[in-house]
Amino acid sequence: MTTRLRLLLPSILVVGFFLPAAADIGSAQTRSLRIMLTNDDGFEAAGLKVMQNALAAAGHQVTVVAPATNMSASSMSMTSGVIKFEKKSEGVWAVYGTPADAAVIGVVHILRDAPPDLVVSGTNAGQNLALSTNSSGTVNAAIAATRYGVPAIATSAGVGPNADGAYAIAASLATRIVAALSANRSVDGKLLPDRYVLTMNVPALPAGELKGVKWAPLSKQASYTRVYSETGNRDELRSQLRPVTSAGGETDTDLALFLQGYVTLTLLDGDLGLRDDAAAKGVVSRLSNLALPQPAAVR
Repeated sequence: MTTRLRLLLPSILVVGFFLPAAADIGSAQTRSLRIMLTNDDGFEAAGLKVMQNALAAAGHQVTVVAPATNMSASSMSMTSGVIKFEKKSEGVWAVYGTPADAAVIGVVHILRDAPPDLVVSGTNAGQNLALSTNSSGTVNAAIAATRYGVPAIATSAGVGPNADGAYAIAASLATRIVAALSANRSVDGKLLPDRYVLTMNVPALPAGELKGVKWAPLSKQASYTRVYSETGNRDELRSQLRPVTSAGGETDTDLALFLQGYVTLTLLDGDLGLRDDAAAKGVVSRLSNLALPQPAAVR
């Protein structure tokens, strides 16, 4: 997964899409959209419910299709075989599978008669930044949706005592972003470029301590450290994730700005292909004489 843009401007031009400055976003005219809401924490997660209420209050038709249980850090994992899903209430579906399963089943099956205009994944409990974005079920559910032609936004809130406040801020910003994207579409009417995901991370700080909103590229570091500890039982370890507290020498990456107290926005293209042409050509040239092995002689 690669970051295609690094933009820290007050008014943002994104591959033919104009996203107004923060002062303009709140005044953008909202057009009702069909929005599918998913996540990796499960359909009953607090961050998802806050987002659901905010999008519905903004006039959008919101349908929840999310994992039945917490499936954090599932990345793009998908299930082969039978996948059950269940309607929990009006407009709320639980999928007994991974976040990517939920996103795809929602788009191609549950909502096939009225496809969503947009998928919003989140708000996740815990930041999804830097290299750790690759293992995020929340972000990869959004990427899975884009592979079926639906634009997607992923939102995450930081770990901390003010997580509930971060959920509220993420929901408020998401509704403003949706309004701005809807009001300022490209000439072909699309909300986002094909296969692009907009990801947002909100620090778990009191609103008065947040410094602002900035565009940022992904850090080249991991945003979590995985720690293994003895449980006391033979052949068993406990695995835990701990958020990092330093971005090293980085100053303007998503991780660095998030730790400084900024809400970060990053565009992902959802494509794991290498974008550094020089590096790619170097590898190709070093393997230019590669050939299939000759079949063994028949005895």
